[in-house]
Amino acid sequence: MYIRNAVVTSELAIRMAVESVRDKNILPDIELNITRYYSYEDESSLSAIETFKMVESNVDAVIGDADTDLTRASASITSLFSIPQCSAASGTFSLPDRDAYPFFFRTVGSITTHAYALGAWMKNMGWQTFSLLYSADALGDRVADILSDQGEQYGFYYAQSYRFSHATDESIEQALTELNRSGSRIIILAFSRPYQQVNVLRKAREMGFMSKGWVWMVADDLADNFLQNIKDDDDGDAVTAYNGLMYISTLWNLTGLPAFDEFQAKWRQQPVPSDYSDPSNWTTTSLNYGAAQAYSCLELLTLGINKALDQYSGGREKGLQDLASDTFNTSSMTPMFYNFNYSGPAGNLTFTDTGDLQKGYFQVFYLQNGIAVPYANIKIDSYESINDRIIYPGNTQEKPSDIAIHQYINPTPTSPLGIAILIVCSVGLFFCLLMAILIFLHRHLKPIMISSPVFCYLQLLGISMCYITLILLVRQPTPATCVSRQFLFCMGFAFVVGSIIAKNYRIYKIYQNVFTIRTSRLKSTYLLRLVGIFQIFVVVPLAVWNIVYRVEVVSYQLFQTDFCWVCEYPTAENGQWGRFNLAQMFVLIWLFLLILTACFLAFKTRDVSSKWSETTQIAYVSYNLIVSASVMVPGLLLGNDYYDISLYLYVSSLMFGSTFTLITIFIPKFVIISRHILQNSKKINIYRMNSDSQNQMSVHSTNSMDQNIQLNLVAKNMYDFTVQAHEGILPVKKMAKFDFLSIWTLKHVVLVPFKKYFILSEKSGENATVYHYVSCEPALVGSTNHFTFRVRTDKSMYFLFQVYDRESLDRWVSWFNRDPSTERGISPNVVRNNNDNNNDPDDSPISPDRAAVKMPKNESATFGNMQSEMLYNSSTPSLQQNSSIPQSYPTSFSLSRSAKQGPVGTCSINSPYASYVSNSNFEVSGAPHVTSPYTSFTTSNPNFGRGNLPSNQQNSFGVINENAWQRYP
Repeated sequence: MYIRNAVVTSELAIRMAVESVRDKNILPDIELNITRYYSYEDESSLSAIETFKMVESNVDAVIGDADTDLTRASASITSLFSIPQCSAASGTFSLPDRDAYPFFFRTVGSITTHAYALGAWMKNMGWQTFSLLYSADALGDRVADILSDQGEQYGFYYAQSYRFSHATDESIEQALTELNRSGSRIIILAFSRPYQQVNVLRKAREMGFMSKGWVWMVADDLADNFLQNIKDDDDGDAVTAYNGLMYISTLWNLTGLPAFDEFQAKWRQQPVPSDYSDPSNWTTTSLNYGAAQAYSCLELLTLGINKALDQYSGGREKGLQDLASDTFNTSSMTPMFYNFNYSGPAGNLTFTDTGDLQKGYFQVFYLQNGIAVPYANIKIDSYESINDRIIYPGNTQEKPSDIAIHQYINPTPTSPLGIAILIVCSVGLFFCLLMAILIFLHRHLKPIMISSPVFCYLQLLGISMCYITLILLVRQPTPATCVSRQFLFCMGFAFVVGSIIAKNYRIYKIYQNVFTIRTSRLKSTYLLRLVGIFQIFVVVPLAVWNIVYRVEVVSYQLFQTDFCWVCEYPTAENGQWGRFNLAQMFVLIWLFLLILTACFLAFKTRDVSSKWSETTQIAYVSYNLIVSASVMVPGLLLGNDYYDISLYLYVSSLMFGSTFTLITIFIPKFVIISRHILQNSKKINIYRMNSDSQNQMSVHSTNSMDQNIQLNLVAKNMYDFTVQAHEGILPVKKMAKFDFLSIWTLKHVVLVPFKKYFILSEKSGENATVYHYVSCEPALVGSTNHFTFRVRTDKSMYFLFQVYDRESLDRWVSWFNRDPSTERGISPNVVRNNNDNNNDPDDSPISPDRAAVKMPKNESATFGNMQSEMLYNSSTPSLQQNSSIPQSYPTSFSLSRSAKQGPVGTCSINSPYASYVSNSNFEVSGAPHVTSPYTSFTTSNPNFGRGNLPSNQQNSFGVINENAWQRYP
């Protein structure tokens, strides 16, 4: 239908042009003859035959064909014979080929001519960037070159360009995904095959890009082909889904141009051809089939012949003779020969060397419900708006931006997340600074000294570095802040965890063996070196990575309008996974191992909180750090597409971990220091007042308990048997084949030389094990300050015991090596007295004088808080009201049982163990009488044991500053 109408209207326009030439007397000495030759759309061979017949008839110029393929075939033949040919209908890109068709030109614009018009369109719309999707052929490359040249002229440039060799679904989807991430929103399509641009537009719709904020421009007249294709889609909304899609087409209605107005007036006076398909619209749409272009073709050819005659070698007469004899030289009549400022019904026409129009007349349309709606004309370089209402994709009249509005989700000082970070981190940094000052001023306070001020400073420094890391998130990153955040976070974390490991390691070693405090490896200087080693494994990988590779800040698109700034290393081909790299992975593994070590030490020292006030706090912090790290690490491993999730995981875990550590470790210290300052300001020793009141309360309760214990001892003494035992809490090591597998542990030791065995148990009295030993001897160790002895059991196991000094070593060795035979046959009533060691067992007990008795140095307790109390004896069977026994852990005791007649035997108490007699006042036959202050004693309680230890006993490992008592291990 279109070709038939084009043929009918073109033939009529040519006949009108012939009459115009005659009227204007353009060729006064030449008679124009117009001959119509037929071509066959379905029979290209017949069309070729007709073309050869036309050439044999000695034609001087050709206009046609209406079909693109037939035009290409005829142009190739006419070019062989140097016959000028003008096309008024074929706008295909392949025809403008200077080598294949040197004498061919056309008055209709092609897609390359459309590219020139798009430059004016971009300029008028105010867009500065665009993206081009084009086919990998001559047409696509030519459009790309023209748009690039137009961009230099009008001041716009490519944002992205994608060249398609094969427009497959995979390649189209990949290109559109990258296009979406680039933020470019003005898209121009230039494909030589219509089905390719249809596939691109369909895929864009499927991916949601045919929506608000986008502009899609097709650099060709796609209306008929495209609408027919999308109507075949199954989706009923396919037509309306492409509302706002734009394309550019040749403008035929040049109203306002004098030549066109004159031509249009004559056209409307012509009778309607019988072969025209729509006579009713003759006056409105008939010029749309290229009549003005055909009219211009004939005028151009006649003007060209007239020009050739005037310029002919030998003069016009010679040219007329050659023209009549069919020897006219047309070698100069190439497309640019016709550039003589012609202006006709098709407008001002200027040609390139390939026969294409340099500039033309175009109209810009948008689709609305499948109907093409024009909104602008582009005449040469002039943009004329003909419709103020422009519909863009998404059925909106809001003009999109050439670059998507970048809404960055990175925290800013005005965003809720940024405000929260700044508030929490500012308060945290202020408190860290305050605590550092308070700890320095009160570093000699006992609780602060126990916490080691040096490591407190390191912990505060590490927490402050973590807070600063969070603060650096609240802004657009730079390469400097990218690197700083890595170092500050990792080093701060290492300072906190390393200090916890150092302090807990010292506690753990002392808890294992109290005498290891003498070694230099537990001093702060040595442990600081340990923390320094931890930092080396953090700093070196990060430093090497950042020296080798350069960090860059890039903008990454998350959604259509959401972007984020991320730090990446684009030059790192290996070991770089988005925001995460190989060095960070190594450092995180190292930090995670440090956390596991801290948790292990916290678990091992969980029972020593009564002696070391920070162990419970450190345990809580260690366990919390492993939870925070478990939350943070998945966030670091997430890709850029999940930046928002990663950001919240990172910020929340780091902020919570830092704040929890600060509160748990340093709030108790702040309270202690505050109380200390308050007490000093009021000049009241609250601590002493509380201690006195507590002592009074404990004396009353202890007296009552001891009285009941003593009654039980007397009541259950139904037999008499003497066993000497020695007890203490000592560091013990069970020797293994490899020494590094043996560790020191504090054990409750009970030695019974008479039976040649000793008992090892936990300090709480649990997990007791009995070992029969064979020998005992002093052991040599590496340091002269270590005093150890070795015991061999009957099963050939070896145990090492460590004591405080040489004197304690000799005493324990002598106890282990005591001959059991010397203890056999000793009467239960024979007790050692400081004045008489040979009392007859049948004699009545001798009451010593009421005087103070000191405990000999060689029989003193191993550990404990020794009080300088006075022991009193009585001449009566009852104990005095004011008599008291020191409360401590004794080194030795003896159990005496008398298998005599009578319900109760005698019990002679010689040791201050567990306050068995204190402030008691009772009368019992055979009641115990204090006879000696030595550490060995006899008792009638067969259930006597370590479970009766008072709860207020303490191990302080020091020497009491009392004249009456001194402690030895």
